[in-house]
Amino acid sequence: MVHEEPYAKISPTAKFVAYGRTFTDIPFAREIAAACDAETAFQTLYVAESLPLQAPFWEARYKTTNQIIAREGITQMLEIAAGLSPRGLAMTEDPDVVYVATDLPEMLEQEKAIAGTILARLHIQRPNLHFSVANALDRDEVLQAATPFEADKPVVILTEGLLTYLTRAEQATLAANVHELLARYGGVWITPDVSTKQSWDTFRRIDKRMQQREQAISSATERSLYDNLFIDDHDVQQFFTSAGFKIEAYSFRQVLDELSSLKRFNYDRESIMQTLQGFTALILTL
Repeated sequence: MVHEEPYAKISPTAKFVAYGRTFTDIPFAREIAAACDAETAFQTLYVAESLPLQAPFWEARYKTTNQIIAREGITQMLEIAAGLSPRGLAMTEDPDVVYVATDLPEMLEQEKAIAGTILARLHIQRPNLHFSVANALDRDEVLQAATPFEADKPVVILTEGLLTYLTRAEQATLAANVHELLARYGGVWITPDVSTKQSWDTFRRIDKRMQQREQAISSATERSLYDNLFIDDHDVQQFFTSAGFKIEAYSFRQVLDELSSLKRFNYDRESIMQTLQGFTALILTL
């Protein structure tokens, strides 16, 4: 079993992403943020002026992942370190979807309670929505989380907002766990967390407060975000290929026309195109 204490400090970062999603049209985003007082968490770590740039990025990351899920057409989904993602509530509106959210105990209990409150308010049930305690680096816990799935159907493994908090050795452990799941079920691993130092350096030039945010988050989580980034695209390719995956890149810019936050913050298309340049999700298969 992997000791959880070093990773527990990462979990609260889900709240400020949850707050950023309230400025979008992502289903259930506002309800989740209100239930966990996400705004307070955001104000603790962020400066208000940074939100206009971060909200479109978080929205693009989320919608890029969803666009790939729709393309793949796979109905069994395991989201590792799901945090306060609204994806489970949204995806399980389709009764054919089986969705499992995993996270560390405290965060998972909070997400489960929030989902339960929202579903009770709407007077609906979701027997296809599951929650499973699992440390992303614990092989046995990750494999156990897949119990609700049918063995003869492929799965989508999702990690959104996780890899940046992991060291290279921890990323390799996660990759090995996902590889074993896909070897059993078939399917894909979707991760939009493959930012490189090159892309972040570009983002820093556009958003002057980015380094200040990085320092605040690194201090709170005791994790160096910048140090954990891949160096460049070659580094990304080498890592995932060595871990046994075939790679397809999918640009965040493909969801540009779906970004509702652009109107909220009055952004022009070219500015956001520049911001999202270099950010991609990976579709990983065996």
